Amino acid sequence: MKFLHASIFISVLTIFSFQCMFLIKPKKDFEESKNLISPDYSKSEFWAALPDKKDNADLVPENSGLKENQSLAEADTFYIHPTTLLLRPKYWNGDLKDESLNERTDKHPIKTQASAFNECCKVYAPRYRQAAFFVFTKDAPEGEAALDLAFQDVKNAFLYYMKHWNKGRPYIIASHSQGTRHSVRLLKEVISPNPEYKKNLVVSYSIGFPFKQEEAGVPVCSGPKETGCVVGWNSYIWGNSPGRLLDRYGKDAVCVNPLSWKHDEEVSPKSENLGSVNRSFDQLLPGVADAKCNSGVLWIHEPEISRTPNLGKDGNLHTGDFHFFYANIRKNAKERLESFLKKK
Repeated sequence: MKFLHASIFISVLTIFSFQCMFLIKPKKDFEESKNLISPDYSKSEFWAALPDKKDNADLVPENSGLKENQSLAEADTFYIHPTTLLLRPKYWNGDLKDESLNERTDKHPIKTQASAFNECCKVYAPRYRQAAFFVFTKDAPEGEAALDLAFQDVKNAFLYYMKHWNKGRPYIIASHSQGTRHSVRLLKEVISPNPEYKKNLVVSYSIGFPFKQEEAGVPVCSGPKETGCVVGWNSYIWGNSPGRLLDRYGKDAVCVNPLSWKHDEEVSPKSENLGSVNRSFDQLLPGVADAKCNSGVLWIHEPEISRTPNLGKDGNLHTGDFHFFYANIRKNAKERLESFLKKK
């Protein structure tokens, strides 16, 4: 499985040097990953974000006019972060005692992705023994085992959330990259078969990892206010063909346009883009990116934003999947929740 993931909006030169290091196999055998400390989700230290503690999911871009509202929110978001275990990993899975790894997770995806839901929802984001980036660059039996270990943590965190905190509230699933690989499996294996879990699912924003509808166990959203469904997309510069991972799915990969929220191949102009965020998270920049689904991928004309990396020769814009559409995701989450509450 070939898929690129790096911190958002870093220089192309840095990306190149990172890619060379990413291809290095973890030093330890996979069996040693299983000996890493197992998360105890009754303890706040094993959560990157919780509604009752101060964390980066509480933030909004400076001077954006956006407001955090978790204390009054009528719903929850269970957010699963992408791969942040990038540089010369010792283990096949993340060590939850690694403070530098936790800091990288908090500084980037928790701040620039999970925060998109802090107005509609209370945000819950577990730390989990994520699989190393290497598993997405090389086929290896240890890679599947590492992903399975990561998923078991995500599943346990979700079950703990459901038992102790959900209390019948509407909830959203949100994820990116490796997190989406886990969220799709969570939908299929845990949420869809359980009527109590399924009935309160507002929507799943499963972004940045290809999947087919049947893999998720819930329908693909066809409109901006539909609930109980899943959306997803994988971003490429307009006209580019996807890499090998998306090739496995072809036209069957789920692509919902994040500007129109329709499951079609119509063009949405960048005038419909309410705001993107940059790496420093100090601005909300409207009109940066347009969007069009094409044969299972999301096409975007070269985004008009500084320091946007074009990852890979095939025009891969994976690191911007979430960031280019930050304000539209935020608004849509509120709209779908309102629709859900009206139905209830």
